Amino acid sequence: MRTQPRRLGLLGGITWHSSLEFERQLNEGVNARLGGSSAADLLVRSYDFQQIADAQAAGDWDGLGATFGADARALQAAGAEAILICANTMHKVAPAVSAAIDVPLIHMLDATADAIAAAGLDTVALLGTGYTMRDPFYRDHMAARGITAVVPDEPVLTQVHDLIYGSLARGIVPEGAGAWMREVFLALRDRGAQGLISGCTEIPMVLTAGDIDEPYFDSVALHVTAALDFALAD
Repeated sequence: MRTQPRRLGLLGGITWHSSLEFERQLNEGVNARLGGSSAADLLVRSYDFQQIADAQAAGDWDGLGATFGADARALQAAGAEAILICANTMHKVAPAVSAAIDVPLIHMLDATADAIAAAGLDTVALLGTGYTMRDPFYRDHMAARGITAVVPDEPVLTQVHDLIYGSLARGIVPEGAGAWMREVFLALRDRGAQGLISGCTEIPMVLTAGDIDEPYFDSVALHVTAALDFALAD
């Protein structure tokens, strides 16, 4: 194992709560593996989430892909040896980011699928933003690995999205939100889900592994572990 971590470039601020969590877990992870005063070597491009949310709502995914690709190139030029997109939803533009850089894109969905496959599961619940749950990019990525991701039906799907964008993204946890989210998962369990993908970096604010009996796949923690493995590999 290396004694100094490789430099990672983070596309963050999607939301800033998730950026802080990524930085915390990466720094703690490097320190746990290397000891002493070791910490992660990070370059961070943090976005104004309102601008991102407006572009998402307008359906300007091509524009977002171009922006994220250009910013990933800038991080690479500044010395980043790999890039992370610090959000599930923005992996919709992962192909544009990957095409724009010559260093690895450490892919959150790959890290999550690896963990699900290792657990021997083939059907899991997916809770995240409306874009993550409605658009095929996430479910297709899982399906390519033999994993079926089931999502809530309407109007619950929209209610989950509204909770994330209207409250959790602002750091607000409404009273009763955790119990309600657990009921959403239990309904998906009744439809065959053997576990849960925490498919939004804000989901752990209201639903954690301790809240359910089934396997819980924390996409942030799994993404961070993959990044740490890369940063510290010989």
